[in-house]
Amino acid sequence: MSTGKIIIAISICLTLTLLYMPLATAGTDVKITNIKVGSGKEYKVGDGPFDLNKKYYIDRDYVATSMPDEIKGAQWIMTANDDKSSSGADFLTFEIDKPAIVWMAHDSRGEKEKGGVPPKWLSDEFKHHPDLKIDVTDTNMGFFTLWEKEFKKGKVTLGGNTDPPATGQGSNYIVLIMSGTAQAVQLQGKLGVTWGTIKK
Repeated sequence: MSTGKIIIAISICLTLTLLYMPLATAGTDVKITNIKVGSGKEYKVGDGPFDLNKKYYIDRDYVATSMPDEIKGAQWIMTANDDKSSSGADFLTFEIDKPAIVWMAHDSRGEKEKGGVPPKWLSDEFKHHPDLKIDVTDTNMGFFTLWEKEFKKGKVTLGGNTDPPATGQGSNYIVLIMSGTAQAVQLQGKLGVTWGTIKK
């Protein structure tokens, strides 16, 4: 091999800014038990992860047609749309065997963007993500919007769909569960690597 001068200059600059990242694994490893419903209806854990074209109510045939990456792999509790007028601070309770992120899929007609008002327990306790939505075949609603809260291992308590001052909603919520924790992450990094002169 002839003698020569090889100059390799590599500069890698990486800047990452993550304002919010849900650090979650697939939701199907959370054990959901002891589901209790104020109406007495038999809510149940959905079969496998939540996905497109799966019925999300126990009493309707509506399905999701699109959903954000943030909830892919989540388990879900199939609620009853006949409970759309439910009320009560502990209308729905269940237990989880590890820390988890609970996503409430709420009727978009009950959000301020459409002139509605969500229940106080939802707006006070959960973080709203108006840019995250689940499109559905319920054409009157159009889509759910998502609300998020981190829960510790143990009992999860959720209020009713029409608890004050709720207005506008015409369909019941559904509940999605992802294992993991939610963290605010501020990550900024810059990597510079220079490979100089190699003489052989």
